[in-house]
Amino acid sequence: MAQQQQQEQIEQELRQNWQQIRYRLLDEFGQVGTADLDAARDVNDLVQRIADKTHHSERYVETRLQELVGAGAGQRGQQQGGFGQQQGQQQQQGQRFGR
Repeated sequence: MAQQQQQEQIEQELRQNWQQIRYRLLDEFGQVGTADLDAARDVNDLVQRIADKTHHSERYVETRLQELVGAGAGQRGQQQGGFGQQQGQQQQQGQRFGR
């Protein structure tokens, strides 16, 4: 249950700060293109796409993603208590990050 909650928190943070985090991902993982990132449907899909392109393990990609998301939350000044829940989260699920 904690793993799923953590993934939901990461996904929420990604959606809130997608443009900023997207550029960090492109810098971090040079083999990954914008189309790969924008086509991802959820955190698992994003991790798998990055791992496939970069030949890193999914665990490594997850860890780096968590670090990048955490940095994005810190730059926001913890406006919403870090990974706080939002009411519109259910509407966002199933949508690509770039949308």
